[in-house]
Amino acid sequence: MIERTRHPLSMRYRFMLVFFALIVIPFALVGYLAWSKSEKTIRGSHLDSVVQTAKNLDNFFQYVVNEQDKIMASDELQALFDPARNDPADEIAYSNKLIAYADSLNYSNKLFRIRLFPLHPSEHPTYMRSAYGSLDLEQAPWFADIAANGRPFWKRFDSADHPNLFVQPTLGNAKRLHSLKTYAPLGVVVMEIRPSILEEFIHPMRQFRNQELLLVDKNGFPVYSSNGRYQAVEPGLLAELKPSLASATIDHDGRKSLLSFSAVMGDELRLISIVPNKDLNNPIAVLNKVTVALLGFYFLLSLFLAGYLTVTYTGPISQLVRRMKAMTRSDFKEDTLADTRYADRSDEVGLLYRGMSAMVGEIHRLLKETKDSEKRKKQLEFQVLAYQINPHFLYNTLDTIRWKAEAHNVGEIGDIVSSLGSLFRLSLNGGRELTSVERELELLKAYVDIEKTRRSRPIRVTYMIEEEIRGLPLMRLVLQPLVENAIRHGISGKGETGMIIVQGGLEEEKLVFRVTDNGPGIPEEIAGELLSPTSEHPRKEREGGLGLINVHERLQHYFGDPYGLEIESEAGKGATIVLKHPVLPKDATDLDGLADPVG
Repeated sequence: MIERTRHPLSMRYRFMLVFFALIVIPFALVGYLAWSKSEKTIRGSHLDSVVQTAKNLDNFFQYVVNEQDKIMASDELQALFDPARNDPADEIAYSNKLIAYADSLNYSNKLFRIRLFPLHPSEHPTYMRSAYGSLDLEQAPWFADIAANGRPFWKRFDSADHPNLFVQPTLGNAKRLHSLKTYAPLGVVVMEIRPSILEEFIHPMRQFRNQELLLVDKNGFPVYSSNGRYQAVEPGLLAELKPSLASATIDHDGRKSLLSFSAVMGDELRLISIVPNKDLNNPIAVLNKVTVALLGFYFLLSLFLAGYLTVTYTGPISQLVRRMKAMTRSDFKEDTLADTRYADRSDEVGLLYRGMSAMVGEIHRLLKETKDSEKRKKQLEFQVLAYQINPHFLYNTLDTIRWKAEAHNVGEIGDIVSSLGSLFRLSLNGGRELTSVERELELLKAYVDIEKTRRSRPIRVTYMIEEEIRGLPLMRLVLQPLVENAIRHGISGKGETGMIIVQGGLEEEKLVFRVTDNGPGIPEEIAGELLSPTSEHPRKEREGGLGLINVHERLQHYFGDPYGLEIESEAGKGATIVLKHPVLPKDATDLDGLADPVG
């Protein structure tokens, strides 16, 4: 007899010991975790603020682009730049019109400033001197690029571009103006964001005294700087800005700082926030003091809870263990837990007892269902044996009919019986679920021959099968239902003009077959339901959709979601059923062991 070893402490005392041991660890960890979690929360909140501001800037810049497009499409601006409507000899009048139009737009708008440039500024010296002074615009690389290529872009303009026009760096969008009638290039329109507007968008992000906010272009030159420094950022900081969104700790101005940034307008700009860690962690110091006070209260409370929980829960659990042992001796009697006083409790212990009782009842039900299922299985096996017909008897009978038909010079009957025999032999396939592409094509051709004879009219079927796949394994009876569907619903009303094309080949390491007809196509509302096992569409039942769903479900059952059928159809232009089948080893003869059925 094996002697049972018992733990020196009961479950109640073990529970109390573990509970008190776990209290010591939180005292060492909670402070650190609270600080770490708070820091992560502040960092996450700060990054969210940067991301939201970046989205607001994106929306604003898109608004600016839309307004720029409206101005460029306006009849007034089109007329001002149209050579046919302006007298080249009257340069002064042309200059006055352009300046007046630009001034009217800039006066009424506080968000952006518009600048208008002829496509060839040297041909309009009066306007260029009046509007922009001594600016030699055609020598500027950015102007030559937009004038020649026409691709719009955002640019940081500064005093290097024109010391009188740009006192501080300014962000602008350059676009080439085209004639709406001929699409001929007419000029260049630059929409500049006023620096004060960027200040209104970005400044509200500032939450800390030493926080630095920047909006830089892809080369690291600031378009906006909260501290007024517009020199290019350090190469090390520029290297950190490669992702579109990130938050990291860096060394900045000799201090550990939190870097948070987000992309604006794709890769054109980066919105950057740099906060010294010292400023970032100031709010957490107060939280640490509150945490220490709460931990002291928690310790006192835990002393009381430890005693209460051990008395309230360990007793019922021990009782439940004894009842479970009794169940094994009682062969899962359903009333094993019915007499316990704990089953009526409304807390978790009561749920546990009631759940155990329900589980015992469910086990009884499942055992009964299993026995009934085994009984039904035996009955079905007996019925299958009782109704099974020897296939060779059917083959021989069909051969006899064919020979008698030929003996009586009824060749048509002999042909259809021969095709029927081939169809029957190939469809049974010796009871194996896998055949070959070549044998499946033989079955398909036998079926088509039968249909030709039965319908007393030609059925045009073209086979375009790659030679390399003819010897590959294929699930049996997957092509015939597709062709049957095409004959019945695709070309049934086409007469001699009906045509079916059967294509097969390798695509993306799959066997792919396409059965295409030139019929009226499948209506969209029906095509969406033909492959749905839950669909109860009347046409699916009436017109043969069951054959398609059978093939689709068999393929997905054995090979998974990437395989099955797809329907491509357009009203009046025929329909194509696409079959996707995995490439199996050439020596495969059955599906067992090749793939796990899905579900």
